[in-house]
Amino acid sequence: MKPKEKIIIGYENIANRITLLGLSISLASCFFAFRNNIKMSVTLLIISGMCDMVDGFVAKKLKRTYLEKQFGIQLDTVVDVISFGITPVIIVFSTVRTTWYALLVYVFYVICAAIRLAYFNTTAAPDKPTIFYRGLPVTCIALILPVVLLFQSVRVSIVTFATVAILYILNIKMPKPRGVWYIVFLVIAAALITLWWCI
Repeated sequence: MKPKEKIIIGYENIANRITLLGLSISLASCFFAFRNNIKMSVTLLIISGMCDMVDGFVAKKLKRTYLEKQFGIQLDTVVDVISFGITPVIIVFSTVRTTWYALLVYVFYVICAAIRLAYFNTTAAPDKPTIFYRGLPVTCIALILPVVLLFQSVRVSIVTFATVAILYILNIKMPKPRGVWYIVFLVIAAALITLWWCI
């Protein structure tokens, strides 16, 4: 007997819900940036980054089929392109004075983020744990951008986005954070949110 087909495509679990929550939060970050509410925009970007950290941790605890794992990888990548590729550019564009060459750097940044994520999808093995990454994980921008925006400088923004973009696609091994590093990143995220609401 054939299994009953679902009305809605995709695979639903708590990890994917967290991923989509992160997407919703990053989109809200864009909306606040358009309204020039940078404090809220930056705060939501950081929270979106926290969601991205948590969803992978939760996913490992779930019993999933091969297709569910593949779907989770693809969904996470699509969301990351929006949350940590496009959203940071919208925030900096709405916050810092922009020049034509700054726009070129921001476009370059998004392209490198997309390449980095597509490469991860190509090389990721759903049934094998990831020990290290190739290139800087795109989620790092959620902790880098809040610091960069404090300078309110187009030069600092350009140098940072160009450097991070290159680090995304540079063929270097970067150990995957685990254990206590999750707590460290969450503490840094909380500290940055507090800083932004105190200034």
